[in-house]
Amino acid sequence: MTKKLRILTLATYPFDSPSHGGQHRIASIVRELKLEGHEVHSIGVLGSDHYPPALGYEPYPGLGPLQAFIENPFLMDDWAIGRLFSSDEQYFSALSKHIAGNFDVIFVEQPWLFKFALRKAKIQSEKTPLLIYGSQNIERDLKRSILGAYLDKNSAEAGAKLVEKTELEAISEADAIVCVSEADREWITSRTTADVILACNGVDDRNVDDDAIAQANQLSGGRKFALYCASAHPPNMTGFFRYFGRGLGAISPTERLLIAGSAGPAIVQDARFQKAGSLEQVCLTAGLVPESCLAGLLHTAHCIVLPLSEGGGTNLKTAEALWSGRRIVGTSVAFRGFEEFVGAPGVRVANETSEFLTALRQTMSEPPLVLDEAEIERRKKVLWSQTLSPLISYFRSL
Repeated sequence: MTKKLRILTLATYPFDSPSHGGQHRIASIVRELKLEGHEVHSIGVLGSDHYPPALGYEPYPGLGPLQAFIENPFLMDDWAIGRLFSSDEQYFSALSKHIAGNFDVIFVEQPWLFKFALRKAKIQSEKTPLLIYGSQNIERDLKRSILGAYLDKNSAEAGAKLVEKTELEAISEADAIVCVSEADREWITSRTTADVILACNGVDDRNVDDDAIAQANQLSGGRKFALYCASAHPPNMTGFFRYFGRGLGAISPTERLLIAGSAGPAIVQDARFQKAGSLEQVCLTAGLVPESCLAGLLHTAHCIVLPLSEGGGTNLKTAEALWSGRRIVGTSVAFRGFEEFVGAPGVRVANETSEFLTALRQTMSEPPLVLDEAEIERRKKVLWSQTLSPLISYFRSL
């Protein structure tokens, strides 16, 4: 019989209504743990002033307090928040007040609040809890890439080194680490003797009803469309303009590229969008959409594009695209962790811009994809219940 554990999760974003990948991942982890019968409490710090207030979460502290740790917190808020709440007594106490009683496990998603968790674990009144670090990618490399798009090389490297130190501290102090890809597991395993669990990113099995389809048709105008669903996370923006920044001749005048998620408004407001005239003609931006509408868009899209050119970890949108059963045009980066599906029915992978656009044009000219029962069964492994099973098994072994 599995021992029922009291588990505390820490994150820098709430997940009651998840929209970006990190929120979906921690929400799915918590759900699967609760289904196992564990008692799970979730707290954290809002890592941006864009997040709404949430029970158990301290508000975004603002740039003033963060500048005590780094002169320019631009794109380094997450790192600075971790330092603030682990070392400043006022902020440490404020976050600690959300913790009631003792816990068997403290699960920290991403490394930012790990030092807070470590300090809190050492002063727990009863036995020291197990500390688990949930890694979503190699943060050092991702931060260097993001900073490099906005800052000079030396500044980007300096930021990456700060993040690397925080990341390695979490890896060295954790009792176990959870990662999302085989490449990440190899990198982490070479730096620790702790247990390293591979639990890939996944997708929920969304229900599609007539209302969801009606919402999607209203956005697409009933046109044949390719779907790009993404947040305004910098790597998503970089990938979009790398492949589509010179125009979208791969989409015919009667077709559309529909952008769902916060990437849409950010792309439209980017100066590069105005420079490519055909983008304005063929792009539709839906912004953030409810889950029901997203289900409708995934169901009615002719194909899904995954123009990811950088970043670590694995892409939740790839799992989403595979489970949707639509045709897919993506990059090797987008299929990191999902390599077994490269060459699957309806899947095209291209990395050079010209090849990507050619693949998109060919895909849009093909009939809708129909998967057989064997392929649908094979793709069930991208559902969260399957991808997180190694993590749930680990908790059963405790």
